[in-house]
Amino acid sequence: MAEKKYRILAVDDEPDLLLIVKTALTSEGFEVITATNGPDALAMAEDDKPDLIILDVMMPEMNGFEVLQALRENETTERIPVIMLTGLSEKEKIRDALAAGTDYYIVKPFQLHDLVCKVKLAIADSENPGL
Repeated sequence: MAEKKYRILAVDDEPDLLLIVKTALTSEGFEVITATNGPDALAMAEDDKPDLIILDVMMPEMNGFEVLQALRENETTERIPVIMLTGLSEKEKIRDALAAGTDYYIVKPFQLHDLVCKVKLAIADSENPGL
């Protein structure tokens, strides 16, 4: 039986960062789709049903917290694991993100290895809830 190819939606308003994330995760065997703003991310999350979402906080139109709230309020997307990848490093923001339903929080700048490890961990957690 072939191993499942996991689909990840990466959301950030910085195209260069999206390219770096997409390249790193694609080289690890993931399928990566991207969005540069919240409304597009919400539409893609509902239509494409990714296995995981990597979400920036500071974006125009909708910030990452607003996107996360909309994801958690939608039956189609409420269980998709979310990793927030952001430049906000204040402990209060991290607590807010975790309370709002993000699964992991990574502060920019970050190591690609750390991102890949968190992605694998978040997917494993979502497939084995309660372990």
